[in-house]
Amino acid sequence: MVLGAMLFAGVNTASARGSYGTSFTEAPILFTTALDKPIVAKGKGDRKVVVKIEVEGGKMIRPDRVPLNLAIVLDRSGSMSGGKLEQAKQAAMMLVDQLDCDDVLSLVVYETEVQVVLPAGPLGDRRKEIKRIIKRIETGGSTALYGGVEAGGRQLDEFLSKQRINRVMLLSDGIANVGPSSNREISQLGSRLSKSGVSVTTIGLGHDYNETLMTSLAEASDANYYYVADVEELPGVFKDELGELQSIVAREVVIEIRCPEGVRPLRFLGRPGELKSRTESITFSTLSSEQTRELYLECVLEESILGKLNEIADVEVRYADPDSSEGTVLGVAPIVVGYTEDEKLAEAAKDLAVSAEAAIFINAEETERSLAYADKGDIVACRENLESQKAALTDAYMYAPAAQKEMLQEEIAAVEEAQRDLENDALSKDQRKKLSAGSWMTRNSKR
Repeated sequence: MVLGAMLFAGVNTASARGSYGTSFTEAPILFTTALDKPIVAKGKGDRKVVVKIEVEGGKMIRPDRVPLNLAIVLDRSGSMSGGKLEQAKQAAMMLVDQLDCDDVLSLVVYETEVQVVLPAGPLGDRRKEIKRIIKRIETGGSTALYGGVEAGGRQLDEFLSKQRINRVMLLSDGIANVGPSSNREISQLGSRLSKSGVSVTTIGLGHDYNETLMTSLAEASDANYYYVADVEELPGVFKDELGELQSIVAREVVIEIRCPEGVRPLRFLGRPGELKSRTESITFSTLSSEQTRELYLECVLEESILGKLNEIADVEVRYADPDSSEGTVLGVAPIVVGYTEDEKLAEAAKDLAVSAEAAIFINAEETERSLAYADKGDIVACRENLESQKAALTDAYMYAPAAQKEMLQEEIAAVEEAQRDLENDALSKDQRKKLSAGSWMTRNSKR
């Protein structure tokens, strides 16, 4: 038996209705699995295989949705003066207009000091009052980013509930310079908030903020990160974020992969660190309607099992309903390979789409390596790594199906743009942010 892809619809349409009234054209979540090498040659060739796991939110057909518990944390330090702050305020007021009366909203601003200008409470009929509060916000001094996010998290506490989506939205254009300010401290704050059920979306504005800090904060809580080069883009970013929050169909989506003796998981492509156990899991905090998120697990098959063990892994997906803590096991998919003595047959059986997509995730990890070289001032190593990235992507492009060719071409273009930027023996702030944002989007399956 050779497994190409397995599809599970964990519950039927009749049982897919939550207590908040949303129904679906199909199940709330679907998931599929695939292998880059469904047939493995038993010779002494490459025994590594890549397992692709994809989860997709079902299509909602009614507008009812889980209420929000939202804290906007707005940087009003001196660097936000003028058009930046005004555009941020306009985007915040637009968001107020799109919330429901039952949604909870709070607003925290920070510079040298942190101030709660709108304590948490249901929106109700307070739209005009809230917009007047937003209009009165003015710029101040330094950037107490940690304190601002921490205060935003505290504002969510009163209405914190598994019957709500609890999210902090941070917007900053500067570098944290008041209070805890290291990437490690900020990331730990994100992890702590995540454990309490809160996610932190970060929006970096302009060219002077610390993108490593902003991405690590969003990644620690599995939320979103946006790089906004032009303030005119802010309303669209707020709209996209709110649209995603308003269409969440599941949360705490856990993907667990279990490998038997003789199969060794190596790494999740694009994610840091080697794996130490034959059972590994990744959790996505939320999944929205028609949103797709992917994982690519690289494993090595030990020689002792070749031709003997067909089921090389089980993948289990479980999730919680968005308006309750009730958990559901969506399904368990066995990952099965076939074996052959014919290396040409094994090569012909490759899933070229999975191979190409895996190359893109590997490239995201290599982009982080190139950025690290640039940050250390080792421009020679950065150039060499970018050239290696381009070669690997070009090789993948040669054999990729049409849809993946388009994605690979975008990756190649991004690498080439960075190479041109390095002609001045440094990576510009704008280029660094573009590379970092692209890598983050891929690694966190937010493309």
